[in-house]
Amino acid sequence: MGKIFGTFGVRGIANKKITPEFALKIGMAFGTLLKREQPDKELWVVIGRDTRVSGEMLKNALISGLLSVGINVIDAGVAPTPAIQFACKYFGTDGGAVITASHNPPEYNGIKLLESNGLGLKKERETIVEELFFKEEFYKAKWDEIGQLVERDIIRPYIDTIKAKVDVEAIRKRKPFVVVDTSNGAGSLVLPYLLRELGCKVVSVNAQPDGHFPARNPEPNEENLQGFMKIVKSLKADFGVAQDGDADRSVFIDENGNFIQGDKTFALVVKAMLEENKGGLVVTTIATSHIIDELAKMHGGKVLKTKVGDLIVSRALLEHNGLVGGEENGGVIFPDHVLGRDGAMTVAKIVEIFAKRGKKFSELIKELPKFYQVKTKKHIEGDRKAIVAEVAEIAEKEELKIDTTDGTKILFEDGWVLIRASGTEPIIRIFAEAKSDKRAKEYLNIGLKLLDEVLKA
Repeated sequence: MGKIFGTFGVRGIANKKITPEFALKIGMAFGTLLKREQPDKELWVVIGRDTRVSGEMLKNALISGLLSVGINVIDAGVAPTPAIQFACKYFGTDGGAVITASHNPPEYNGIKLLESNGLGLKKERETIVEELFFKEEFYKAKWDEIGQLVERDIIRPYIDTIKAKVDVEAIRKRKPFVVVDTSNGAGSLVLPYLLRELGCKVVSVNAQPDGHFPARNPEPNEENLQGFMKIVKSLKADFGVAQDGDADRSVFIDENGNFIQGDKTFALVVKAMLEENKGGLVVTTIATSHIIDELAKMHGGKVLKTKVGDLIVSRALLEHNGLVGGEENGGVIFPDHVLGRDGAMTVAKIVEIFAKRGKKFSELIKELPKFYQVKTKKHIEGDRKAIVAEVAEIAEKEELKIDTTDGTKILFEDGWVLIRASGTEPIIRIFAEAKSDKRAKEYLNIGLKLLDEVLKA
């Protein structure tokens, strides 16, 4: 049986891999799964998309597939991925789907399928969708049982729900000056408006929805944000926020134009929420900074570490009744709001923290426990997971303390190094962290040396 889905949904080049025929069959397969599970129920699925050029074409094909099976569809139009996850709960649907390729270049697109609670589809249900897709065993509704299609707005209720979760009065008192770059993506319809309604002074750039992503690559990393970093500093803003194409992640620039690593903004949220709730469970991945562990110790919290992947973190939050979750790339998950990374909710919470603390953004970052990180990657063909497993074997022989939750993580007294195969690219990533820059580089070199030993063998 063939495989379609990766860690969360499927992605590829639009009209090559992700064609209208492909989307139609996914819709029919997903609809058939829902019909089999609840044959007598009137079933509804909510669908949304990001701003990509191919999005409308693929959305209409996916909708046609669902309607043909007898599934009713709510078309929420262009909206951030977390807004569609929110819509599943808000409209009380039986599932959802998002047409997006997140931070990938404009020629890509993809499909994510959602449970009724907005969480990504369970693996066992994904497997059934794949079987139905390849066998083409689709349910066909009678002519008078074909699903109905309705259009509904989710942006307004999504913004209102976020506003209700933060201290708007505190924000309005401080009136933060925020510059936003929504990468011509789905966040363009939410973030500038949300911030203005919260009482911020807002300057927005690249906020015209455009699926060509003319201004920059939609991945909000330091390399792609050089121009934006200069804008934030030159405008003398309190801070800047940049999002990816589907607005599930937000990254921050301080008032001096410095790029802030994702796990530091995650740490700001963790610190505030542990203080507000007098402890709680934080769920994060094996690759996230140990700043989180230190903050949990300081504020009576606990930390659960998972494999890398926002879907894995979201599931663990649900299973263990977690307070907040996140990853090192800046994705923060607020499980009482949306069971997935939410860029807009992250910004609202950070703005609230900024307003209440009364300090500069750079000062808030300086107050966090001090850790230094270095990262590199190696392009490697072949069985990368087997290579990483061999690194673990050598490390064990050398009597190093290891954690193999996801890849090989070697733990030292004051830091760690993680050697991990990418799930989406032919590379092995090496992350190291320590209490000093010198130590972090030493640990990175230990990881590289062990990896080279395996590659030379």
